[in-house]
Amino acid sequence: MKLKLREARNQSGGIFISLLEYIFPPRCSICNEVLSPESPINICISCARDMEYFSNCVEPFYLPGEMKTYCDGIICVGKYCNALKNSIRRFKFKDKPSYYRAFGKLLALKVRNTVQAGEIDAVIPVPMHKGRMRQRGYNQAELMAGLVARELGLKLEGGLLIKVLETRSQSLLSRAERFSNLEGAFTVNCPSRAANKNILLVDDILTTGSTVNQCSKELKQAGAARIIAGVIATTRAD
Repeated sequence: MKLKLREARNQSGGIFISLLEYIFPPRCSICNEVLSPESPINICISCARDMEYFSNCVEPFYLPGEMKTYCDGIICVGKYCNALKNSIRRFKFKDKPSYYRAFGKLLALKVRNTVQAGEIDAVIPVPMHKGRMRQRGYNQAELMAGLVARELGLKLEGGLLIKVLETRSQSLLSRAERFSNLEGAFTVNCPSRAANKNILLVDDILTTGSTVNQCSKELKQAGAARIIAGVIATTRAD
């Protein structure tokens, strides 16, 4: 009887989900076209083909001049341009938190095709200050990191790296200002959780590398062994 009841509940739940999908069909996170309910990553075939992808390898991380680097490499899905750029901007600034499903799955797939099992111990999102979090309502990096961790069967170390200073928006600053703006902005909440770990540091965009490097610096000082930044897009060339 319990089994039959559970089956009935599952069937009714499936009918309810199907009804919702009929009324509110899933849409592509890039072009907003209606998708098939079976679409695996919330991106239509046309947009998936049009994206300018990076190869399945860990790209070198570099900074201008003689600045010290703490990040050990980058895994990036594609170039920050065209429709992908517009979609990420909607994700960040236009109250589209649901886009994390598409971007999180894209990043998880890229990581799975780039590194071997066991090369990453934990997933950490680039944190957002609590004041900015109240304004936006969600941290897009945190949403993506949670999905990436689930897709890859890795531990999400949420709350390990925190942002203690409410800095100016990086997008409004010059290259030099971006680096000085983040000095002392992050800290590691529990260093023992970072010690000797190989970490995937998740963010949406990599431009100058200032945010990723500052976060990596704090994690390395807490004892992390290796840090790879996983991002959806970058403004850098191949």
